[in-house]
Amino acid sequence: MSARYLYALLDAAPAGPTGVGLAGEPIRIVRCDGIFAATGEMRNAPTVTPEALRGHDTVVRRLADQARAILPARFGMLASDDAELCERLTRAWQPLREALARVAGCEQMILRVYSTAPAGAREEPDPAPPSASGPGAAYLTERARRHRAPTDVPGYQPLRDALAPFVTHERLERHDTPPLVASAYHLIARGTAAEYTATVERAARGLEGVRVRVSGPWPPYAFAPEMP
Repeated sequence: MSARYLYALLDAAPAGPTGVGLAGEPIRIVRCDGIFAATGEMRNAPTVTPEALRGHDTVVRRLADQARAILPARFGMLASDDAELCERLTRAWQPLREALARVAGCEQMILRVYSTAPAGAREEPDPAPPSASGPGAAYLTERARRHRAPTDVPGYQPLRDALAPFVTHERLERHDTPPLVASAYHLIARGTAAEYTATVERAARGLEGVRVRVSGPWPPYAFAPEMP
């Protein structure tokens, strides 16, 4: 019995051919209460391999070329049939519709920020408050650290200011994997990636203590809400 493998969610049915998926299966569009799911029929979820991940992304990019708004699905998402798929999507209807509106006409860039300071001089993670202890306190401390303001990332604010004309939404993730200190996920208007990249290169020339790396454009993977 075949299941429904989910590639992406769209705000409208593609006007052109959708091609085939990872297993050579035709891509089918399933309408679920105003959300359009791009699916393929498979018996089992694909094994996680570099080739399969690239294949999933290839399908998503093909769909993105035909869609005004797309939310890529997490690799390996399966539903038993169209009814179950729609039931699960309906449970998250509001955040999914809001996310589709957010990414409409946009694509994603990733800006990695690296520290060039000696290891001993790099910023240390915030300790837990003296009165706090236990796993609960550690979790809350880590969550607060990761959600600190972008201005707390050394060297990032000048880049952020320079990119403000391009960025419609931002998601910043801090890292404990030196020298990488942060990843900034930016939504930008489609077709402006070259200008975005050139702006990063200009702004980075005057920075001290950090280096940056840009990748993209990508479909907006970082802006898709968690799907049930």
